[in-house]
Amino acid sequence: MGIEDIANTGMKAAMTNMEVISNNISNANTVGYKKSYTNFSDIYPSSTATTGVQAGLGVSIASITQDFTRGGFQTTDRNLDLSIGDNSFFILQSPGTGQVSYSRAGSFRLDPNGYLLSGTNRLQGFPAPKGVILAPSIVDLQVPTAPVPATATTKVTGNLNLNANSTVPTSPFNSSDPTSYNFATYTNVFDSLGNSTPLALYYVKSGSNAWNVNAMINGASAGTGTMTFSSAGILTGTTGLNSLSFAPGTGAATPQTLNVNLAGSTQFAGGSSPQPFLQDGFQAGTLSGVNVDNNGVINIQYTNGQTAAAGQIALANFQSPEGLQDIGNMSWTQSTKSGSPIVSQSASTANITTGTLELSNVDLTQEMVNLIGAQHSFQANAQVEQTYNEVMQTIVKI
Repeated sequence: MGIEDIANTGMKAAMTNMEVISNNISNANTVGYKKSYTNFSDIYPSSTATTGVQAGLGVSIASITQDFTRGGFQTTDRNLDLSIGDNSFFILQSPGTGQVSYSRAGSFRLDPNGYLLSGTNRLQGFPAPKGVILAPSIVDLQVPTAPVPATATTKVTGNLNLNANSTVPTSPFNSSDPTSYNFATYTNVFDSLGNSTPLALYYVKSGSNAWNVNAMINGASAGTGTMTFSSAGILTGTTGLNSLSFAPGTGAATPQTLNVNLAGSTQFAGGSSPQPFLQDGFQAGTLSGVNVDNNGVINIQYTNGQTAAAGQIALANFQSPEGLQDIGNMSWTQSTKSGSPIVSQSASTANITTGTLELSNVDLTQEMVNLIGAQHSFQANAQVEQTYNEVMQTIVKI
């Protein structure tokens, strides 16, 4: 190999270096892009000579290394723009080929079937049948788009304070006669079709530390119960309130039974006052929104105020991410050099930020400096070749 050939290896290496640098520069604004850099290796002849240092034969490209240091972040406030911690990757799968790939680009969208997509690939995660996360199973994450059906109320919970100084009414109970009861609370319950119906509970003092409770729905009795208190004003027991019943009269399932739980109620001197009552029924609802928490749990909201978990985003880690095979579109596949992905539910915990995107980790200033260096290297090797040719011409003329 002559000087001309050595210079050619230098020019080829410089060209490859410029290609790598140019690719970095062109992707300076690509979300989730990871820059690369060129590693060079000198070339020496194989020889058994032991007479000393030999002249080299030029340079070669030893490798092109990917730099997976985290890039900067851009705030978007979009609920499906996600960024993740160091050394983690989103897991994606092609629905057509089944190819699994990995990416740090976290801009996702919902398709008409509720799948979370990055490009055409589906985001992978742990399923949540009936709202319960199941790990370590990995599936295509899908947000249910079907309406959630109405659910009839079966349980009402609440507590209140009843005035210990109240007197026993002298009139028989009549919901239309305020003098026949001491206090009343109101809440709404739902039948199996989602119709809202007011439930009124009327509290009638019946004696020392004892009260009757009359339940009324649509002007009709739904049952009666009792409450008893200790001398310290603490509720000691109830009867009848766990088996209230009424007929909705709307075509809904009938009869509908209710369990009213007033645990925590008190009887102290002063005004009677309730805390907010809660019930477990709701109207039918349609999908109104999707968000992701910092553990990667996908929460869906419905127009009826209900929420549910649709799954949890799974993240992968690698022993040697630099060994991943770049397949373009800010995605990689595993290789023998990267090792197998390490996937666990704990990898997602407190590791996902919503409303932000990880930007390219390319430093444009540094890349421009690198480009000038590669250019100088190419020009220097070209000058060597030109000088060699001039010398050879001079020799020929002698």
